[in-house]
Amino acid sequence: MNVWTENILNGFITYFSILPLIVLITALFVYMKKGSVRLVRFVGAQCLVLYFICLIEIVLFPLPTMEKIASMHGYNGQFIPLKFVSDILRDRSLESILQVLLNILMTVPFGFFFKFFLNMKRRNIILLTFLLSLIIELSQLTGLFFTYPGSYRLFDVDDLMTNTLGGFLGTVLANNINDLMPDLDKNTYVSLDTLVK
Repeated sequence: MNVWTENILNGFITYFSILPLIVLITALFVYMKKGSVRLVRFVGAQCLVLYFICLIEIVLFPLPTMEKIASMHGYNGQFIPLKFVSDILRDRSLESILQVLLNILMTVPFGFFFKFFLNMKRRNIILLTFLLSLIIELSQLTGLFFTYPGSYRLFDVDDLMTNTLGGFLGTVLANNINDLMPDLDKNTYVSLDTLVK
């Protein structure tokens, strides 16, 4: 849990250290596509960038130490579906329950952003969430795609299911709060032509 908190904090530090560059790239991309920068969509895009930076921090870092690299000798994983159920029943600990909940929560923002800001179909978001989770798990199984001589994080087939469930719940959340959020196509916008004049 402390590692997650530290990695998320590192994600925020990374994001804010390159914020001017991210804002410039995002604004230019949106402007070239739409001719104006809609504030709610722009803020949403910034949140998505921040989310991906934090996600990378969570799933890849910390990188293994030299001692750990020296002890690596294989690519291992947990390939038994729903093993987390027996783990919870065996351990009866808050930590084992939190591990499952955090894996679900990790992809809720992903599903939310793609549903709310892009209005993507739910089945497509579920597929994208599964593919995102698969890339993450394969990077862990293969030692960051064979950068290291073994797995330094645990591949877990249950994470594929819990992450995908998180993406689905993100779409449900987006649908349920849609009426409370501002209209993305009618909100205040900034035209860069106006700023130049």
